[in-house]
Amino acid sequence: MGKFLIFGGGGKVARHFARLASAEGHQVVSVVRNDTHSADLKSLGAIPAVLSLEDAGVPDITNLLAQHRPDAVIFAAGAGGKGDKSRTRKVDYEGAVKVFDALESANTKRLVLVSSTDTRKRDGPYPAHYNEESKKQSDKVWETIPEYMQAKYDADVELHRRKAIQFTVVRPGWLTEEPAKGAQAGITQIEKTSRELVAKALLFLAQEPKAAGLTIDLMDGDNDLASELHRVVEEQTDAWTG
Repeated sequence: MGKFLIFGGGGKVARHFARLASAEGHQVVSVVRNDTHSADLKSLGAIPAVLSLEDAGVPDITNLLAQHRPDAVIFAAGAGGKGDKSRTRKVDYEGAVKVFDALESANTKRLVLVSSTDTRKRDGPYPAHYNEESKKQSDKVWETIPEYMQAKYDADVELHRRKAIQFTVVRPGWLTEEPAKGAQAGITQIEKTSRELVAKALLFLAQEPKAAGLTIDLMDGDNDLASELHRVVEEQTDAWTG
């Protein structure tokens, strides 16, 4: 069984992850910025660890990784485009970069990062596969939460520079509370994604080293999630456009 450490441990995706991974016998360390979620996380089978990405330095995060020695790290932290704009930048970009630096310092190789649909340069054309609805959704998401989208994109760009990190980026669509059902993965249109589906994908990908280097769009769909992800990995389908 594996050992996983997840940043953003109090979030909805991370709580699904803790429950699912613990049920399979894995050990999960859920990193939260305060102890508000500790009892809840323990009930899900996780080990809470308190560390604020806004306040912690790289040595603090490095020490946390050295203490727990996870097989893979999951970055699911995020301000969600809500609240103060500066906090979004501090968590979604600066916090992510601190984790990248700490991974390199601690010699922890494997990272699965939750990003967002449509993280890309905005001064170029739409991705060639986008239909008219996806173009509308692209404009909508960048207009609705621009600071969040820019922070996520900048973090993705920085991660692609880090050759020592074996990373996989998961890009869900508009997140919902619906139970996980079918999926579509790889290079997709912009649609909705169940948070539970994201968590299931994270658990799969954290145990799949051949997914390293890939950016994977993940939406609700009609196909079996594991089959979709197996296909993406075998075909080395990469949704990243830079």
